[in-house]
Amino acid sequence: MDINNYISSGIIEMYVMGLCSPEESTELELLRSQYPELNTAIIKFEVAFEKNALAATTETGDELDTKILHSLKELKIPAIALPSAQPKIKKMNWLRAVAAAAVLLLGISSVMNYTLYKKNEAQAFALNEKTNTPLSTLPQDDYKILRDPAITPVAMYGVAPYTLCRCTMYWDKKTGKAYIMIHHLVPSPQDKKYQLWATVNNKIINVGMVHDEIRDRFIELKNVPAGATAFTLTLEDIKGSPAPTEGQTFLYGSI
Repeated sequence: MDINNYISSGIIEMYVMGLCSPEESTELELLRSQYPELNTAIIKFEVAFEKNALAATTETGDELDTKILHSLKELKIPAIALPSAQPKIKKMNWLRAVAAAAVLLLGISSVMNYTLYKKNEAQAFALNEKTNTPLSTLPQDDYKILRDPAITPVAMYGVAPYTLCRCTMYWDKKTGKAYIMIHHLVPSPQDKKYQLWATVNNKIINVGMVHDEIRDRFIELKNVPAGATAFTLTLEDIKGSPAPTEGQTFLYGSI
């Protein structure tokens, strides 16, 4: 696996902020124990996240007032009218206190979550040693794919208006096979099916139909063309389409 591609996919940020699905978290935690550079990247982001959150609480009153008012303006929230006789600094005291408390709690929460994760990880490892059972329901063959250093992971993100959709594709360039793990994807209707496309030398090539009824394990596709630099997933007629249908792109990922 090209772990650098995986690290730069944005999965670490989602994981630290608690936005990953259970499948994504299981996948990352498994890889974390195998790749020291991934573990280091996670810790660095957690430390930076905490530092930035705590640094925000040390801002001066005027700096924080300006940021808060700017945020309210962007959100188009009407200003609260206060008696004109009240000094400006008193008008903003409650905003400053609430904002500072929120940022502080966010920083503390990130530290507590990480501490809890480490505790749970140690407990899970101990339990796994005793029972000799996997930490998730992934088939053993899928674990082999995740552990294979020759596999290239491709993070596929949702395309507007389907921005919440996400999948990870693992491409074996030697065999031309691809393995897709669905994290968030709208189930295809009975008369439709998802179709995967590869971009090679600026040309769109059909890879095959994706059986999205398969969840919690890899979906295998064959004949992924060599030299592909990007992949697209569209919703097509159940029999497939000779070309991607405009406006039906759900996922896109590049290498």
